Amino acid sequence: MPKRPLPMVLTSAALGLLIGAAKPATPLVVRGDGLVNATVGGTTARIRITPWAPAAPTLNPDFADRIGLKGGWFGFAVKVGPVRVNGKSSVTRLDFGTMSFRRRVVWFDRRYEPQGDGAVGPGGLPAEVIRFELRNPRPGERTATLPLVQRLFQPTYSRITVAGREVNILFDPQHAQTLATAGAGSAIAADYGGQLVGVTSKAEVAFGIDRPIRTLKLARPLAIGPLRFDSVPVRIGDSGSVAGIADADADPDEVVVTAKGGGKRRDVLIIGRDALAGCSSIIFDKPAKVIRLSCL
Repeated sequence: MPKRPLPMVLTSAALGLLIGAAKPATPLVVRGDGLVNATVGGTTARIRITPWAPAAPTLNPDFADRIGLKGGWFGFAVKVGPVRVNGKSSVTRLDFGTMSFRRRVVWFDRRYEPQGDGAVGPGGLPAEVIRFELRNPRPGERTATLPLVQRLFQPTYSRITVAGREVNILFDPQHAQTLATAGAGSAIAADYGGQLVGVTSKAEVAFGIDRPIRTLKLARPLAIGPLRFDSVPVRIGDSGSVAGIADADADPDEVVVTAKGGGKRRDVLIIGRDALAGCSSIIFDKPAKVIRLSCL
């Protein structure tokens, strides 16, 4: 009588070999200033990979002309304060060596990237995990996990609720200074006892456009993961109103004109290089929908 075969018993390791064990995605590592060699539309380019850039790769207008891109029938525009910046879009191929893909790209009538030919954010790359290495890790660092939000063509951001309002959190190690829109500053002031101090200065927002700012000093620190803010520079002339924020240096004879909201406003806090000085890395994990921030 033939012997009945013994039942097969698979260990978890053997099962993994048979069905293909799931492996964590290998991160795309971005170091330094993020400027890398690429080919866009068949032409060699220097593209900056940076957390703050949109998911739609954004080219400088001279480079778009050089590779022969033609905008579609429908243009669009963005506003930086009162300045309208007109844009166009088309589809072309981008090749980063390990990544080659077709994508809708945009360009404007002003330069977007000051040093290279264009810029792209995490949402515009096919890599599932992107690790921005800012400096070497140091003892005592801790890693905070923040929610990752991605909208079509927009930068990849996190989000917190302040004074009952949603504030979008962007990271930009290329900008020297942290900067809040007026709407975000108003919400932060309401929750953390803020008041405006000091004189008005200017800061570059985008496309080489400067906007007026003042310092918002907080009575209680604002915490975002491992980061703590005792003060935040705030845009005072647009993107919301700072009319409700106490002014420690107000002149009773001065007439102050504040912006009135029109349409849908996004309250945004852009965390710059000043606040990221103690951080070694920012990881954008798309499958997990989280941003991991490692800082002292």
